[in-house]
Amino acid sequence: MDGIDEIEALLPHRRPMVLLAEALPETAPGIAEARLDVSEKCEFFDHAIGGVPSCAALEYMAQTMALAVGRERRCKGDDPAIGFVLGTRRMDVLIDKFEPGGGYVARAECTYEDGEFASFDCSIADARGEIAAKATLTAFQPGPEANLEEMP
Repeated sequence: MDGIDEIEALLPHRRPMVLLAEALPETAPGIAEARLDVSEKCEFFDHAIGGVPSCAALEYMAQTMALAVGRERRCKGDDPAIGFVLGTRRMDVLIDKFEPGGGYVARAECTYEDGEFASFDCSIADARGEIAAKATLTAFQPGPEANLEEMP
């Protein structure tokens, strides 16, 4: 499975809301890296600024986190499942926009997981390896017995 097919198989999103261009090969369990789609094809591309606004960093990180979780579920023989980003206590965004051709790579590393809740250290680096954004995201993935229609 190539990096694009893997994203389609593991993320609950469909294009044009998939913001990852390619999943990079897995280096260790609980860690995912992906190249970002920073092009005019990206749903969040803003022609007025010539790039993707930096606020999209949260979604880039969240989708990379979902890739890591999806890989873990696949290794256990489970299908991908919906999850929810609960938030972050701190997020540092060090750029004004993501520029086309910037060679950005998002990384998500699981630092805590208890079956439903998880925490990930996330970052986005440019082609030179300089950090463009970083955050610790907390997420929730309801168990199979959860009825999402009845959730508040």
